[in-house]
Amino acid sequence: MFDTTPHWKALQRNWRMQCAASLLLPIALVWLLGGWQAAWAGGAIPLFILGLATLFLSVWRFRHYKFALIEAESLDDTPAAEQAWARLHHQQLLGLLNAKLPGWIGMLHYVATAEIVPLVLLVLTSQGVILLYRPPSAWVK
Repeated sequence: MFDTTPHWKALQRNWRMQCAASLLLPIALVWLLGGWQAAWAGGAIPLFILGLATLFLSVWRFRHYKFALIEAESLDDTPAAEQAWARLHHQQLLGLLNAKLPGWIGMLHYVATAEIVPLVLLVLTSQGVILLYRPPSAWVK
């Protein structure tokens, strides 16, 4: 019998670690660069638009995650179940990486312009997209 509990717990653990990292890194950046002077004030609008545009990559990646999740759930005790779970783990990590892109661009925006509001908006956008990749706890037995 194939036990899916360790896989669900690993998905939850990976999601929590990636969520914490995407929150802690911008806080550390602002704390370290406290009185930072703007290095490229003209890049405020293009960097913010680029950060928002990366949301489309996350939406595209979520489709692959959703299909991998459906496949892993449907293969209960078949020999292909282990490969389906490995594919699901891979798709979740790729999706979380893409979901963190707006926050990373927000950190680049903060370094370039020293503006906190776009950083907060882009980090919150990342957190909203990261919520899509949260495995439901009801499925863990």
